[in-house]
Amino acid sequence: MVESMAGSGVEWSGDSDRPVKRNELGWPELRSAPAEPCEGRNPMTERVCRLGYHQGYHRDDTGAEWLDD
Repeated sequence: MVESMAGSGVEWSGDSDRPVKRNELGWPELRSAPAEPCEGRNPMTERVCRLGYHQGYHRDDTGAEWLDD
């Protein structure tokens, strides 16, 4: 779910059904993204992306990076 904060120009994305955990200073605690398999393949070598759930560049075992078109 993406929620827009009026006036701030910031968009927040997250699980609205889960309560936000906060640390002793009141900051929200971050958690890692789920490790879902990426189905991306390097268009030049056909090697699969070794990253799990991610945004941005894909990466294969050789370290090559690419973006989807």
